[in-house]
Amino acid sequence: MHDEQFERLVSCFQKVFRNLSPSDIPTASSNDISAWDSIAQLTLLSVIGQEFGIDIDFEDFEGATSFAAILDLVRARTVNAQP
Repeated sequence: MHDEQFERLVSCFQKVFRNLSPSDIPTASSNDISAWDSIAQLTLLSVIGQEFGIDIDFEDFEGATSFAAILDLVRARTVNAQP
């Protein structure tokens, strides 16, 4: 079973990568998705920032090119985020 952050991040990915099935998102990476280019990365990070109400430092997320890596960073950012 997945937690709320996981499900919300899946939703963010679905908004950006509309052709990706929800079951494929948890294993998604930029190496496997041809549409995941620099523009898609910026779009995804913007969507994530809005969804989670966090400021995204694009440099911190530069190497985050997989669902798992982004989930880890989102979790780290939201632990200390103010509601």
